[in-house]
Parts: sequence; C-alpha cells; structure tokens
Amino acid sequence: MRNADGWGALEVRHVRAFAAVVDEGTFSAAARELGYTQSAVSQQIGALERIVGAPVLHRPPGGRRPLELTDAGRVVLAHARPLLARVRAAEADVAALVGGETGEVTVRTFQSFGARLLPGVLSAFRARCPGVEVHIEEALSGEALLGAVESGEVDVSFAAYPLPDGPFAVRELCDDAYVMVTRAGSAERGLGDLSGRRLLGIRGCRHTRAIEMQMLASGVSPESWSRFDNNAIIQALVASGEGVAIVPELVVDAGDPGIDVLPLPELPARRLIAVWHRERTLSSAAREFLEAAAEACA
Repeated sequence: MRNADGWGALEVRHVRAFAAVVDEGTFSAAARELGYTQSAVSQQIGALERIVGAPVLHRPPGGRRPLELTDAGRVVLAHARPLLARVRAAEADVAALVGGETGEVTVRTFQSFGARLLPGVLSAFRARCPGVEVHIEEALSGEALLGAVESGEVDVSFAAYPLPDGPFAVRELCDDAYVMVTRAGSAERGLGDLSGRRLLGIRGCRHTRAIEMQMLASGVSPESWSRFDNNAIIQALVASGEGVAIVPELVVDAGDPGIDVLPLPELPARRLIAVWHRERTLSSAAREFLEAAAEACA
C-alpha cells in the first residue's frame, strides 16, 4: 500500500483533508468545509493512506456509523495538527511581510480585559502607530485565545497564566486580584462565610479552577458552583441575591450600588499576559502593540 516515494510524497493538502474529515465527521461535510468535491477528499485520504502505508480511518459499512480513527490515524493526526498550525502561521508571516509594516495588527482578547484594559492599550498604540488598523476578536476560553496564536490567526492574544505547552512567547502585563462580590449589605466578609452558599464564577478559566480547588482545600464547602460566560450575568445574579461571586477584580463593575466588593488577599491574583508565537516574525506594528500593552497596563 505504501507510495513508492514514501513520506517524501506527503503534501499539506493530504493532511488538511484528513483533519477536515476528522473535524467534520464525514467526507461530504469536509468537502463543503474545504470547497472540494467529495471525491476529491476521498482521493486525498487515499493518497495519505498509500504514503502512510496503513489505513488512517475505519469506514463502517453502510455509512451510518461515524468514522473512526485507526491507530495509525491517531498518530498521523497528532503530527498533522501542529503541521497545519505552522503552515497557517507561515501564511500569516508572509502576508504581513508582503503587506508591509503599516497594514494591521490582529488581536484576540477576553471579556474583562477587553472591557477594562483594552481601550487604554489602544489609546497608547494609536499614539505610537496612528495609521495602523487593529482587528479585535473576543474569545471565551483560553484554548481559543492561545489556539489563534499557535495557528497564526492573530498576532497577539491577551490571556492569563497558566499556559499550556506550545510555541508561546509572553510579555507579563499586570496582576488582577480576586475579590468577593456580594449583594449590597450582605453579612459575608470573607471566605470562611461561604460554606453552604451558592458560588458564581467564570466558565473556562484555568486559573479560576485552581482558585476553586484552593478554597476547597481550605475547608470552604459551597453548596454549588455556577459558571457563566458573561460577566454582567454574574454581577446581576449577585445583586439579586442568587449567590456570591469569587472573580477577578477586572470582571466587576464596582460602580454598581447593588453589590459590595471585598478584597481576598489570601487568594493569589491572576497574572495577565500578552502572548505571541515565538517562532513568528512580528511586524514592527505588532511589536509596538506589545509595548503599548505593557505601557497601558503598568
């Protein structure tokens, strides 16, 4: 089954088609995603299997059951993901080079940073590079923030420690302390008052999960945890008496008369960072954006 040229015949289009079939679940859906015909996708998978020398997908008879990865397919996919990410990063680098230094900077942020700190970063950046356009995207998870950096979709993402393994370079910006948010006039004044209460927090934040584990280790036993993507929902629920929030300070609109905000010095602050691909060549505009971020957050 092996291609006479061996692995030297492997092409990006082969692994791209393979990854699309895995992600989309069917050959027809992968074809729609890639803009190919279904037969073209089948040809790419067939070529990949000849190169690999083994099937990468198990195709159940009848076509009703979902496709399954073979052992060889799992190995190939594990190598294909970073390969495709590097290709996208190379594409972004060349586009930035061809477009020159005055084009644009692409940035991905999360909700609280975007609301509280990003306006100051943009103001500092406009003073440095008034002619450069900034494209801003929001993400709801660390995976989406960092995945966009790894794939070359964005120049810079704002995030928080901890970082997973990956090709990431980091500029530390500032600390964001954790606070307790209660309904105005409530009796709670510290972590020791929270056992048996409903606690509210942010969904998908690695650091928040670590804080929750530390609270449990300290003997705080809440009745339940409820997690949300939207900061305003958390604050509105607290103000209505539906629970108590343990959140980073940036999440909170401290001007809301319906809440009290109490410091929690016993909990470690989250460290906010700017992240970029360490193997990419950043444009001078992107480098200036990093400097503006450090200046504004300081």
